[in-house]
Amino acid sequence: MHPSIWSEKRYFTYLSGSIFSTQGIWIQRMTLGWMLWQESHSESLLGALAFLLFVPSILLGPLFGALVDRVDRRKAALTTSLVLALVSLSLALLTHQELMNEASLLFFALIIGIANSAYQSIRLSFVPELVSKVNMPKAVAINAIIYNSSRFIGPMIAGYLIKYQGDAVSLYLVAACYLPLIFVLNKLALNTYQVKNKTFTFLADIKAGFKYTLKSDLISTLLIVISISAIFGRGLLEILPAAADILYQGGVEALAWLNSAAGAGAIGAGLVLSRLASKQLLTALKVAIVSSGLLIICFNFMASLELGLLLIALLSFSATVCGVSTQSLIQVTVASEFRGRVMSLWGAINLGGGAIGGLIFGVTTEFIGYQPAFLLLGAICVIISFIKVRKIRL
Repeated sequence: MHPSIWSEKRYFTYLSGSIFSTQGIWIQRMTLGWMLWQESHSESLLGALAFLLFVPSILLGPLFGALVDRVDRRKAALTTSLVLALVSLSLALLTHQELMNEASLLFFALIIGIANSAYQSIRLSFVPELVSKVNMPKAVAINAIIYNSSRFIGPMIAGYLIKYQGDAVSLYLVAACYLPLIFVLNKLALNTYQVKNKTFTFLADIKAGFKYTLKSDLISTLLIVISISAIFGRGLLEILPAAADILYQGGVEALAWLNSAAGAGAIGAGLVLSRLASKQLLTALKVAIVSSGLLIICFNFMASLELGLLLIALLSFSATVCGVSTQSLIQVTVASEFRGRVMSLWGAINLGGGAIGGLIFGVTTEFIGYQPAFLLLGAICVIISFIKVRKIRL
């Protein structure tokens, strides 16, 4: 008889800390986006903000992945969490002193992006050490539920604080959200991972990770699929501050509702996926990736905020299905000694694709208009997705 997911005590100990830090992530993202929009009213700069928050995952993710396979993962996670807390506190202090402008917001986005890239590689590697292999798909789905619950709740908190307390208070709360995670990581016990090859060279390790990935048809195809989902499915979500203001004239309240709708859709996806086996995950993945493009096209016809909320929830549902399904299928396939490198590639593509998508959506909507941009990008997503999903085999 397999152990229940609820018997994985170390895993739930970790979740008790990460549930707060993920709230901070979404409070911070919404606050930064709203601050930059108020400063610039530029969709292109919003795209640039998303790009800087996530592109470090593309450039540095493989490096961090190679390093993670060689170090104490708990200590690395603890150090990175401390860095994120200090950066968030610095951002709050400067905002309190009214010293932030467009350039400094973009600079902090880059610093946060680098630190998050490191933490992402670490988290994806050590969480599998907390659960048994048979419970891995359920653990990934629960992670998605926790993460996206924060995506629902965080923007509501941020919207209230921005409107009634100010941007600085919202950012102070972000810094405080890292404290429970730091406490838990300081106490958490992990099994010591034994490195099989003591010789440590970044380039050789990265090359070995890429070679291992390319040799696996399943892993390489799943990485292509998550790149499509991230660029197109999540790209639209990165320009919501502009959509809230221009399409719905709703200000920060509309932005909070749109972000929370995205979170609600993602929570629903996590609940559904937590009940599915690997083969069912593959079917769900194929439907979701094609649906993402169709939903982007449909956004042209959502004239009211209520319909927009429904579409954003469905788009987020599809994007989460793609993310959780690809991560689960890779986690149960990859060899332990390559886990850090392969999962850092997944993280780099997932986050970095969103950065590229945010930049693409920001630039195209600003220069050719919202309706032509959504029609064009949605059609591209549908065509590429339909071609690629037919090649996936377990």
